[in-house]
Amino acid sequence: MGRLTFMRQISKAIVLTLLVLAPAARMPGQLLNKTAPVVVGHYHLNVTSIEEHKKFWVDTLGGTAIKFGPERIDVIKFPDVFLFLRVQRPAGPARGTAFDHIGFAVPDVPKAAAKAVANGYPLTVGREPGPGQTVSPPTAGNYGRFAYLLGPDGVKVELVTNSEANAPPIAHHHVHFVNKQYVEMQQWYMKAFDATPRPGQTDFFIGADLPGVGYMLNFFKWEPDENLTGTAGRAVDHVGFEVRNLEEFCKRLETKGIKLTAPYRKAPAPGNIGTAVITDPWGTSIELT
Repeated sequence: MGRLTFMRQISKAIVLTLLVLAPAARMPGQLLNKTAPVVVGHYHLNVTSIEEHKKFWVDTLGGTAIKFGPERIDVIKFPDVFLFLRVQRPAGPARGTAFDHIGFAVPDVPKAAAKAVANGYPLTVGREPGPGQTVSPPTAGNYGRFAYLLGPDGVKVELVTNSEANAPPIAHHHVHFVNKQYVEMQQWYMKAFDATPRPGQTDFFIGADLPGVGYMLNFFKWEPDENLTGTAGRAVDHVGFEVRNLEEFCKRLETKGIKLTAPYRKAPAPGNIGTAVITDPWGTSIELT
């Protein structure tokens, strides 16, 4: 069994294991929402160095490094999401694909951003300018209610403000895509995952909400005069959606005209978990478990 195949099989098992081992701990709202039919539960990253990624995800952002399974897979755990790390030099950064960044919510964006900059991680822009346009690069110390960072291997992260009382130090907030066809991309994800349109569309931004979860799927208009490529092999290899009644969900995808890149199957171990893979029309690889 290949390492990536194994990682796909255990991505949902790790969630179930942690629920069993730590029932009294604060668990992510998504994972505790037993009525939500679909949640964004994990990301798979191709990395050049596990230790360099731990410095970013754990030492800087506050995730927890764990090992899972007989192959001792490296995983970073955050409230609401897991990052699976595979040692394989990525074909390129996230930039250049339709997957733009992972969004996290923190109580104090300036504090978190300042720590990241002090640890050597550069600030970057949220939305890139089009041909002939310019944008002032962000500067250290000029922090507001959100900030964008570049981690190892060109993985992009957005920090947004969580102003709720007793907010955790950090939690998964959203996934953000870019596309010249950003409206069409939103419509495809709504069709695939039964999401609903979010009010507030602009001429460069649109969002969609997952049922039972809410704010999760964001889409920017891709302004640069560059073609986008697929995610497979890049720094963020694919996005993982955890789905209730996956076999039936896959059948409904096919009735909607969405083909499965890898058909539904039950993994023999661990946990006899159902898995499938789809690819959006712009090359974003999506694992379903």
